[in-house]
Parts: sequence; structure tokens; C-alpha cells
Amino acid sequence: MAYSIKTAKLKPQAVAAIHVTTPPARIAEAFREVLPEVASYLEDIGVSPAGPPFARFFDYTEEEADFEAGFPVAEPVPGDDRVIAGELPGGTAGVTTHEGPSEGLQAAHEAVGEWVLANGHDPAGPVWEVYLTGPREQPDPSGWRTELVWPLRK
Repeated sequence: MAYSIKTAKLKPQAVAAIHVTTPPARIAEAFREVLPEVASYLEDIGVSPAGPPFARFFDYTEEEADFEAGFPVAEPVPGDDRVIAGELPGGTAGVTTHEGPSEGLQAAHEAVGEWVLANGHDPAGPVWEVYLTGPREQPDPSGWRTELVWPLRK
């Protein structure tokens, strides 16, 4: 699949999320556990998500995925024992959209990584994925849409 990658200027975005460390094979299961928990927490405090769910990856190896998953919110929230208040950083980013099942996301990340290097950019921190359309909205994986965001240094 060919990816159209563009540079975007992002504003900082407050988020509520749960930090997870799990084997990569358990990522989907972890999402099914933590996203409803974050959504329930937000509902309990009277806050609606300000967009679709996301996951920001701090480290990813064959043995372990270290990430946070949650939702953007309009204003910072206090957090609790498991749900943390955080922020997706603003600034320049390389952005593309992957269409199809999550198994194809690695190819999209590789395409953005190659684009970053080919265009003289430097990565500036953890990358994240925004799940624009997923299994809850579209049972057919070919209709899933995931936005990949790679923060860049100027």
C-alpha cells in the first residue's frame, strides 16, 4: 500500500489514558480492557472524549510493548489510581492514514520512518496511533482507518 505522508502542525491535546506494558501479541486484548475503563472513568467524572481513541508507544520490541491508550479530552482531567492525565505534544509531525486491518500498521510505520529520513527530519519522541474507525464502528477490518502521528524536530 502506498501512503500519502504530510507534515502537520499539531496543537497540544489533553488526554486521559492507562499505561500498559504487555507482550505485543496481547495489544488488542489490552485495548479491549483499558479503553472501556478509561471511557467509564470519563463518564463517572462527567467528561466526554474529545475524539477517537489513541495509543502512544514509548517502546516496542519483540518481547514487550510499552504504551498508553485512552482518549483525548477537551480539558485536563485529574486522573485516578489507573487513569493518568497527560498530553499529546503539539508541534510538527509526519502524519499518514492506514486503511485496513491492524496487521498492516507496521508497513505504514515503516513508510513514515523512511519518509522522515528521506526528508531530513528527526523524530522527536514517541509516535502515536489514532483509531479513526475500528471494530466498534466497522466490523469489516478492510474499513478500519488508523492515523499515524510521528512527532518531528524542526
